[in-house]
Amino acid sequence: MNKRTPLVLLSKLRIINSIVVVVLITLHISNATDTFAGAPIATFSIEVDFGEDTGQSFGSLFEARDKQNRVVAGAGFLDVYNTRFRSARHTLQFFVRPANDANRYSTKRLPHPDLDCGIYLLDLDQKTQAWSRVRNNTVRLWNPDAQKWTDAPIPKTGRMGSGDGMMRLGDGLLTFTANSVTFNDRVILNPPSMGRYYNFYYAQGRLFFYHTHGADQGGFTKIYSCPWTTDSPGPIDLSQATVMQAKYVGATPFAWGQFRDEVLTVSNFGGVYAFRNSKWKTIAEARKGVSFQVYSMLNYHDRLLLAQYPTGELFEYRGEDLKHLKGWPPKLPGVSSSAREAQTMTIYRGDLIVGVWPWAEVWRYNLDEDRWHSMGRLFTHPELTDKQTHPYEAEAKKFKLVTNHWGQRVTGMVPIDNVLMLSTSSKGTYEWFDKYDFLSETQRREYGSVIQLQMPGNLAAQMKWKNRAIKLEFVVEENRILIRQDGETIAQTEFQIGNLQSLQQPTVSWGQGVYGKLNGAMNSKKVTVPTR
Repeated sequence: MNKRTPLVLLSKLRIINSIVVVVLITLHISNATDTFAGAPIATFSIEVDFGEDTGQSFGSLFEARDKQNRVVAGAGFLDVYNTRFRSARHTLQFFVRPANDANRYSTKRLPHPDLDCGIYLLDLDQKTQAWSRVRNNTVRLWNPDAQKWTDAPIPKTGRMGSGDGMMRLGDGLLTFTANSVTFNDRVILNPPSMGRYYNFYYAQGRLFFYHTHGADQGGFTKIYSCPWTTDSPGPIDLSQATVMQAKYVGATPFAWGQFRDEVLTVSNFGGVYAFRNSKWKTIAEARKGVSFQVYSMLNYHDRLLLAQYPTGELFEYRGEDLKHLKGWPPKLPGVSSSAREAQTMTIYRGDLIVGVWPWAEVWRYNLDEDRWHSMGRLFTHPELTDKQTHPYEAEAKKFKLVTNHWGQRVTGMVPIDNVLMLSTSSKGTYEWFDKYDFLSETQRREYGSVIQLQMPGNLAAQMKWKNRAIKLEFVVEENRILIRQDGETIAQTEFQIGNLQSLQQPTVSWGQGVYGKLNGAMNSKKVTVPTR
């Protein structure tokens, strides 16, 4: 593939312009045993106290700018919830932008996970998992060495459902499945005697979830905020929970997020609720018959971004009301502006990436340029058109399906090592039937597929949490970047910055950057640049 080729060739497309953690960010001559060892370029160091791991967003460690005030490097922790699952909070990203041809990228479509027409991505310990509701909530695990998918282990509490998940918390594992919650296999929340628990989220030392009992008489939906930490001796005490009654029975969130000391949730009826100062606050009332759904929330610089339907654009939250960011992102020329959905977000190579339904558009925003770059689509078919809102509307009607059944979603965005894993789906994770003869085998397997996108200069690694001070090194050399923890290399990739002067005399913002403000106390900081 040509290095400038977008995800799909569009010939007529016009590209639109407590625990003390000692973090030592070091760019130096590495061990001779390392694969791509080369000359040092610069050294950054920081000592920071993250405190207890209570599910918080860790934020940015640093951001470095060159003499032209352009961001050239940074490090921090991504925190995003995309539709059904939250990203791994202990994933640490380090990025360095090349001096030349910085917009270059490549893509590779992986073997199909064989989960029919739609998947969503989970990540744990830098391993990619694909989930689908078909086949009884099957989860498949990607093996990059063998280049194949295998069935993922099923948690002891049961299969993973939509809104469930597993997350590292301190040095343990918090698991949400089958109406229950465990920490290191110890049950801390049992299923309810009435109704069901779903769409769990843990942050700020509290477990959040929805509880619904659907009944003609006495039905309800409640949103719980329950205090609990890894030091809690017993299970969750529901009598200590702060509970809010949702306006409508059956309310469901597609995403959670946190901004500073607040936790946000948005129901499928458009109710926007924030938990802060030990109480719930309604930011926007739920309204039946009015579409306002939020499918992703992401910490980005000094705000929380929310990806919305039906505008297909982002909203921001800074502690008061939601603000609509019109044109964030734009749309491809030649498609309808109706019923668009910004569904997924991530941060990769220091830029904001957004996936948009119903044409599976991928957009990248560079803050320094204040510009959105189109990265094409995740599907090669059908031809773009504004004569209809969704792909294959006539075919959906023929098979007596909902009109938008064959809409094309970007459902997952997960940084793994030096790549960004992207996933696709039809409107739902539907079963495939051979009677859908309007799609070739190759075309239909673009639904429910995984694509690797790579831009030079990004590296993700699993932080090994220890209940003591840890030392991290972020290294840029002439031919690679790498991350070390306690002297051990935990990730590395080939990389050439191009202009070795771009990191000379950098201006460094400590505890600030694209991943949000550092959530911790900074004890010391230093930058050293060797003379070249």
